[in-house]
Amino acid sequence: MPIIMKIKILPIISALFLVVAMAIQSAVSYDREKDSLLNLIENRMELAQKDFIYEVYDMYEVTDEISDFFPDFCENTDDMNSMLKSILERFPDLYCCYIAFLPECAPEKGKRFAPLAFREPDSSVVAYDYGDKVDYLKREWYIGALQSDNDGYWSQPYNDGIHEDPIFTHSRKLYNNDGKLIGVAGADYTLAWTERMLKDVKPYEDAVCKLYSTKGTLIAESESDDMKGMIVMEKTISPTNMRLVIGVPKSRVFKAVRGISLLTLAVLLMGILIAGWLIRRIWRDQADYARVETAKKLMDKELQIASNIQKGILRGKSEEVHSGTATNDEIKKEAVVQAVLEPMHEVGGDLYDYYSKGEDLFFIIGDVSGKGVPAAMFMSATVNLFRSAVLRLQSPKAIMEEINGVLSGHNPSLMFVTAIIGRLHIPTGQLLYCNAGHLPPLNILAGHGDRNIDPSLGQVPVPMTQEIAIEPNLPLGFEAKFRFVEQGLMLGQGDTLVLYTDGITEARNKDRELLGMKRWKEIVGGGEESHTKTGNITPTIERLLAEVEAYIGEAEHTDDITLMTIRKMSEKQPVVMRVPNKIDQWPVLREALQNYGLCVGVDARTLKKMIVALEEAVVNVINYSQADYISLTMDHGPLTITLTDNGIAFDPTARPEVDTDQVVAERQIGGLGIALLRQIADKVEYRRTDGQNELIIIKNI
Repeated sequence: MPIIMKIKILPIISALFLVVAMAIQSAVSYDREKDSLLNLIENRMELAQKDFIYEVYDMYEVTDEISDFFPDFCENTDDMNSMLKSILERFPDLYCCYIAFLPECAPEKGKRFAPLAFREPDSSVVAYDYGDKVDYLKREWYIGALQSDNDGYWSQPYNDGIHEDPIFTHSRKLYNNDGKLIGVAGADYTLAWTERMLKDVKPYEDAVCKLYSTKGTLIAESESDDMKGMIVMEKTISPTNMRLVIGVPKSRVFKAVRGISLLTLAVLLMGILIAGWLIRRIWRDQADYARVETAKKLMDKELQIASNIQKGILRGKSEEVHSGTATNDEIKKEAVVQAVLEPMHEVGGDLYDYYSKGEDLFFIIGDVSGKGVPAAMFMSATVNLFRSAVLRLQSPKAIMEEINGVLSGHNPSLMFVTAIIGRLHIPTGQLLYCNAGHLPPLNILAGHGDRNIDPSLGQVPVPMTQEIAIEPNLPLGFEAKFRFVEQGLMLGQGDTLVLYTDGITEARNKDRELLGMKRWKEIVGGGEESHTKTGNITPTIERLLAEVEAYIGEAEHTDDITLMTIRKMSEKQPVVMRVPNKIDQWPVLREALQNYGLCVGVDARTLKKMIVALEEAVVNVINYSQADYISLTMDHGPLTITLTDNGIAFDPTARPEVDTDQVVAERQIGGLGIALLRQIADKVEYRRTDGQNELIIIKNI
């Protein structure tokens, strides 16, 4: 058939094709859009689940604190009331907290006794004996706690007759120092957050959200609607097992299907027009070929320009961090940073950056999902967000959460970044770091090599390679409100931190074998297989990269390769701080204690108690010592904390042990803090030197 005849019948064939395609597309699109809508509703329900868990987390902490401190410090009613009121004041959303004794364990055996701290509607806090007014032995939260395991019991929402909003209770068993069950510890919260939660999880303005108790009672709703003609999904929200129901009008699905149908029609029409245009191009193929070649060369040039721009964003390959000034002959090299990025194509998605601020070195390494130009653009955005955040923030966790918030809120293509952000305080070696789904760094520990070697025989010491423990967390870009976990460790003199992307561990040789984590650790540590070939075990990026390239050989790269090393050159120094003797300086000292304890490996429970005890010691100095300043010195091996002030002489360790039978107002100042320190520390000393008080706490880790 002649070409002209084919062109004439093309519109008829195209019309028939459009009718068939649109019928098929409409049938398929409805099911696909309905599934997409259900996935959206399910995601919003997951969000509600997480929001709810955040709300009730404080309730776990309240009952934990009652269980932790009661056996040691609550020997009388005044102590119990004081502790409960203190807890209530520190948790502003808490409605009330209490201890309900078994009648046989009450001070007056056989009678109900329940000391309670209660927040009045005007926000004032009062304490009284709840057992005199209410028979708590028949209450759901009391019975449920006694029948529950160690995680406690969650009550159904109920109305207490005071607040307009319902309340619910978390209660758990309470034991004395002998491990004997003596009663129940409880905490009450209102459900005022329900209206906000229902508003946040609505996928559309015309959607309807309702929250029911496990007994089917309606607790709250966004609108009064029976949900007829809607697509409905429900989910049980742990741990209280309330039921969340979300309904979306079916018209939403039909509207989306119509939009897709129109788009499909437009695409098909465009395809037919392009097909006709291509037929006409048959007579001009030679000219088009030349034009395509020209366009290809232009694209290659633009990609090269993009590659140069991307490389320009990154820091230099190597940098030395110094102390001192340019005119000082005693300038010291304190740390060396080396980094390299080798993209698989002209542009890539790996990233790294580092920044010196004062005595701190901030750094990031990461890997963007995907390849090519989109990944490169996402990489550039991440680096720029890091540089902006590091100028204003100190905590790797805070920097990570700010970057995640921006990327998650403006991420229509659903890309993500795995990353590690860290802050090295160079003089002390404190390394705080936060991980977002990235591979664990390696630490080359100097001075841990094999000491039983003979250099005359050509034997080479092999340093110890340590894989750093990490919390996995979510990658950046998934969930804006995700709370990251910050971790810490100490770097000694000569230690080298090695950070990398999966382009290294997933590199393949010509036989398609992965390099893998085991072989990579041997290369980093300069193991026998590694340094026998190179004669060099220094963890420089040149050596490490050369060994990776040697493994890949003639095979093609399968991913971008990024490598960063940070080596601490200076000797470890203790933390030394001096602040004015003012109450607003305690948060500064508390943050320093928290960070140092995290880095040297103090467990969270011990660290929390230590900070509580030191807070009392600092507050006593501020209120009574008449000192001008407070100094804090911290060192480890073992952990040694020294609190110094130039106030009047006062030896808290010389006071007798705390008499728990006395009321709080009659006790000695600082008595509870010293008692707690003696419990958790291996040694507590006081000395008066050069007109200064020194309180020394030693803890073996």
